[in-house]
Amino acid sequence: ANSARPARTHRRGRGTCVRRTVTRDPSPVLTGTGEMNSLAVHARGFTHRVLTRSDNDRRGGHKFNPPNRLPTPQPVVRRKASGDGPSLAPRLRDVSERPSYVPSAVFYDQRTQGLDAPPPVHVRALIEDGRVFSEIFPVRFDEVGPDKACTMRTVASMMQECACNHIQAMWGKGQSSPAEMRSNNQAFVCTQMHIEVHEYPRWGDEVEVKTWVEVERSVSARRDFELVLCDGPEGTCRAVGAATSRWVAFDVAKRRMVRIPKKTTEDVTNYHALLNNHIMGEDYVMPKLPDVRNTNLPLSQPEAFTGDRLDLDMNGHVNNVVYTEWILESVPVDMWTDYQLYELDIEFKSECGYGDVIAAVTAREGSAEGVVIEEDNARVLHQLVKLGDDGRETEVIRARTTWRRKGAMTAEEKEMAAVIAAAWGPKKKGPGGKAKGRLGGIGPGSVDAALLAR
Repeated sequence: ANSARPARTHRRGRGTCVRRTVTRDPSPVLTGTGEMNSLAVHARGFTHRVLTRSDNDRRGGHKFNPPNRLPTPQPVVRRKASGDGPSLAPRLRDVSERPSYVPSAVFYDQRTQGLDAPPPVHVRALIEDGRVFSEIFPVRFDEVGPDKACTMRTVASMMQECACNHIQAMWGKGQSSPAEMRSNNQAFVCTQMHIEVHEYPRWGDEVEVKTWVEVERSVSARRDFELVLCDGPEGTCRAVGAATSRWVAFDVAKRRMVRIPKKTTEDVTNYHALLNNHIMGEDYVMPKLPDVRNTNLPLSQPEAFTGDRLDLDMNGHVNNVVYTEWILESVPVDMWTDYQLYELDIEFKSECGYGDVIAAVTAREGSAEGVVIEEDNARVLHQLVKLGDDGRETEVIRARTTWRRKGAMTAEEKEMAAVIAAAWGPKKKGPGGKAKGRLGGIGPGSVDAALLAR
């Protein structure tokens, strides 16, 4: 079946395709409909369909194939010796090059990368001598908005998933805490989190999320995150986001904080922790957020949410990521129009469950008179309050979001713009009193200075 055959030339429309015969293991054969046989599928663990011409015909024939792509070869037909009819020779499709329309950083092509190469999407790995957990997330279609960029809710979800998978890597599949804590009905819970996003990944991107942990005191641990985005397998990589969070040991039955067991602290420090590596800097302290109800700021009209079944986590409580979604939904529309969210601080006060009614209130942070302190950066305070049947209010979370006006320069860009203006400003004159160079006359607040700074 794999004997050498002379090359044949096929002509279809414009261009010529030379079919080549490739000698391979005869196990991965194709059936007449283009499906791999079950032995090859189960042996390699893949269930990918291999497209044939018949598949293309059902999609509109040549319209399915992009320009400059080799025509789809037909299965090689060999007559049986008995003359009972045609039979298919075991053969793989011969595709000599990766289609130009497929971004290699996102898509895995079994035809060109081989059956034994695993798909690169959603890779999990322990790196840095096992002290950092890395996971790659594709940005899915239902995670982006009209601008094709994901949201803070998606970023929070990626971080939560990466942290939970790191915990499984430390303490076993399906385990959220070590054995000594489970035996005492104890678990880790997140009490504070700070997230910064400088660039939101877009649909089709793959984001690498890294996380590491360190037990700092007997009652709390710090978990940090970093988001890395790469432009293709050989492109440049850059950090687009970072986060830090505070976790405490919690007695589930008594509903109160407890000390982290000594064995847990020793095991994490000796085998899992990345020590003295603060993503926000060693001196960073997460801010204490105010109670919006006790400020003089004008409050928004409360927006009501209800804990649904789809909002619950494994503990029967509303998932932390859902809180992020609720506070962002309560932000006025004009904030989304004029600003972009780049920081989120959140404090978790209590949990809520199925059927609980939650009121979300917001207030634009400023001076006592309600005047916004900064023009380019706006801060909004948030609060989620659980409304009881008896009229009592229970605080669920406090949060602050920081927004940057769209098109505004960052602090680093403003500093660079000042340097540019000092070098090529209107006071820098050359011979004859003319401005020096092609860029003479640039002011620190001009559009040219902003573009050059960026």
